[in-house]
Amino acid sequence: MNSLIPSALILSSAMLFWLAAPLQAAPEYNIQVGLGSLEVGEPLTYEGMIVILRPSPGDNFWYRLPHRVEVVGDLPPGIALVQKGPGFHDLARFVGTPTRAGTYSVQVSATMSDGIKTGSTTATFFIEDPKQRQYSVQTWGTERLLAGAEIGNAGLQISSQFRVLRAATKVNISGLPEGVELISYGDGYYMLTGTPRTTGTYPVSVEFRWPDDSALIASSQFIVQVLPDDESARQYQLTLLSLWPLRQGVTYTDQGFQAPWFYVEDQFGRRSEGPFVCEASGLPEGMSFSAMGYLVGRPQQAGNFEISLQVTLPNGAKTNTQSLGLQVRPSLSLAQYAGIYDCNIERSETINANMGGRLRFTITAAGEISGFLIQKGRRFPFASSAATFDEAADQWIISPQNSGLQLIGNFAEERDYSVDENSPFIRFVGQASTAEDAVGLAGWRATKRSASSPSPYAGAQPVNILFVSSDEAAQQGDFGGAGFMSMTVSASGNATLTVWAADGSPPVSLATTVTESSIGAFIPVYAIFNNSSGSSALMGELFLNANGDAAGQLTWQQPASNRGAFPEGIDLITYEGVIGSRHVVQPQGLNRLGLEQSITDAQLDLMGDEVPFGSEVTLSLSSGRILAAPAEQQVSLVKLSYNARSGMVTGSMVLRQSRGKRARNVTFRGMRAPDGKSILGHYTVPEAANARRTSAGMMKVSAKAR
Repeated sequence: MNSLIPSALILSSAMLFWLAAPLQAAPEYNIQVGLGSLEVGEPLTYEGMIVILRPSPGDNFWYRLPHRVEVVGDLPPGIALVQKGPGFHDLARFVGTPTRAGTYSVQVSATMSDGIKTGSTTATFFIEDPKQRQYSVQTWGTERLLAGAEIGNAGLQISSQFRVLRAATKVNISGLPEGVELISYGDGYYMLTGTPRTTGTYPVSVEFRWPDDSALIASSQFIVQVLPDDESARQYQLTLLSLWPLRQGVTYTDQGFQAPWFYVEDQFGRRSEGPFVCEASGLPEGMSFSAMGYLVGRPQQAGNFEISLQVTLPNGAKTNTQSLGLQVRPSLSLAQYAGIYDCNIERSETINANMGGRLRFTITAAGEISGFLIQKGRRFPFASSAATFDEAADQWIISPQNSGLQLIGNFAEERDYSVDENSPFIRFVGQASTAEDAVGLAGWRATKRSASSPSPYAGAQPVNILFVSSDEAAQQGDFGGAGFMSMTVSASGNATLTVWAADGSPPVSLATTVTESSIGAFIPVYAIFNNSSGSSALMGELFLNANGDAAGQLTWQQPASNRGAFPEGIDLITYEGVIGSRHVVQPQGLNRLGLEQSITDAQLDLMGDEVPFGSEVTLSLSSGRILAAPAEQQVSLVKLSYNARSGMVTGSMVLRQSRGKRARNVTFRGMRAPDGKSILGHYTVPEAANARRTSAGMMKVSAKAR
């Protein structure tokens, strides 16, 4: 039957979280700064990362996007703070190069995306003067080189007893063979490069000095012997690597790195290239080593194997013999990967009019596949007769009738995300193609849950999600093109998303699936929005932890014929700043909108081409109600509703009739912004020239200027 080919899984968002037990109360967050011992002249790298930690039930990572870090105190000279960027791995961090030794302490805290503040922690920089250390020079691979042959792995390093010198140095070296030079390899490492031209014995002397005062750091003398390039005298070392167990019935290919592989190098550090002739024993039936160095084939039996390998090089030389223990796990049955799969199809102008697509199907324990395809905004259901398995090619082929699209793929086991051996994380990976073009598709199997075994990601409260564009304007607080989601997860492990689009389309509800993994749950997103001039799509993925915190990456897709229907500047947007939570801070006292505690007056602004300049609404916040009054005579009948638990505001108003324009009804919706001090959203309004067309723009509620 079908094979389960492991594939590389690039889920950048998944690396940001660790699984956590469900909590009922809003979580608390602490901040942590990774600082070790630093040196003057040593640039900060990973030592300066700033992360947010949830203290209970454990130190579970949750990089709330975005957040803003505050520092109280004087940083060391040469060190600065960089705020968190829009990408998942673009963390807040300290950067720079210390210029003065000493101990420096500052207080660090952060404000989360929805206004939650972390506790304050002390970050202490211990900066040493590298000139106070004693250094020596270590060499490797420099004793023997080959005349006429490029140098392999030969070099030097400057280190103290504890660490490599990372500060800049001046180098004086003499006595090297003709054709050889010493270059810096970074962080105290230096490499010999070039090709020795003549044989002989060469005494070499090297000094490393500080660049500012030329004081000596360390020196060394060593002998370099250049030998004739005699192939018969060369020895070759075989290194055989294994990363993880194999799976019976899975096909492994060249360059896959999922199965064992090897490389060969000589005693001079020069690595050899194939093709190789491999003599192996003890391999599982169906497996062999390829001429390029990879274990390939499809293992036909499970068990533990002790394999032995010797390699013959193209020049006829033989390596040593290496042994390796290899485990082949039993194949997965159809019942083990039967279930519901949700897959997204990459966008293509030629294949799907730049809107991407969705493949959702069910595979039974008997190996029958049925489901539907969404292609160019249309839904194409297909029965099991449209899906076949190609035994020779080891792949499934799905051809939904009248879609013009062929879907080819196979089931891939992702060990890194499997909960345990009995609950494998299975993906469906392949491509969607026409006669002219092909794009990738990928999705994962939903986790089957029941009332007796409910999903840990279910919750009574919805997860409210805000997504904003990841460009520089968003970094500066201009969140034009914002969109919103409200997501609920049932005990059976199904997700329902309601999406309010950035282009002002009516909200769309999407039924999708939840896939549980060892680190959290993945939720695929593919939603189509219809507006007055066509369709648009939002696709990507969300990640949810058991505490109800969500993040993800989404892309807005539009066909070329429909790009004029979006607000100015919105074309194809990748939303890296997707954030959400089931937990929202409850406003206190008069602060009904979740703004700064001292604010009682706010204003609502509509920004776009189809609203008059200055169409502002004044909001008065009190413990019992929100009073909304037009600040200008251009609007009337203002209605506003705010849900303090979700942080969502909805409302409407009427744009009064003016010269050349009739009266028009405006509807708007917004959500608490990442800065925690305002509410961002969008509005829709019928265009003045055509009552059947709508325009969209940005809505913002903020503190009223005084």
